Amino acid sequence: MKKYKKMPAVGSVMTPFPFFADAADPVGKVERLMRRHKIRHIPVQRDGKIVGIVSERDLQRWSSHAASDSEKSVVLAAQVMVQDPYVVAFDTPLSEIAAEMNRRRIGSALVVRQGKLAGILSAMDICRILAAVLDAEFPTKGGNDAA
Repeated sequence: MKKYKKMPAVGSVMTPFPFFADAADPVGKVERLMRRHKIRHIPVQRDGKIVGIVSERDLQRWSSHAASDSEKSVVLAAQVMVQDPYVVAFDTPLSEIAAEMNRRRIGSALVVRQGKLAGILSAMDICRILAAVLDAEFPTKGGNDAA
């Protein structure tokens, strides 16, 4: 990771071109998409517009009430998604987004550019970025300085 001279914008550190579901997709399809790509958040769109997000936790909560395979084929993403997800512009400062995610106690922010879904920033992305910044600022040089 390069050293930044100023706060990076989310567009430079997000996961670009995220997988997404359509609001009319069955929950089973959303689950398979998450498993196949090892992801925990799926933006939900309707007619190319962001309308919600489904997290792994949302699916677990729903599954604890009704999880048969037949239900997974008839219940739609729109029925389990969180409406009005946290959406940010491509040039929003990373610190602003991290602080807001913490305030809201959420695990992701959807990134848009010119009104279209461009990426996703998850808590895991923030951990990856923080680790790289800490390594750059505090190189270990083969030893352990712990007392």
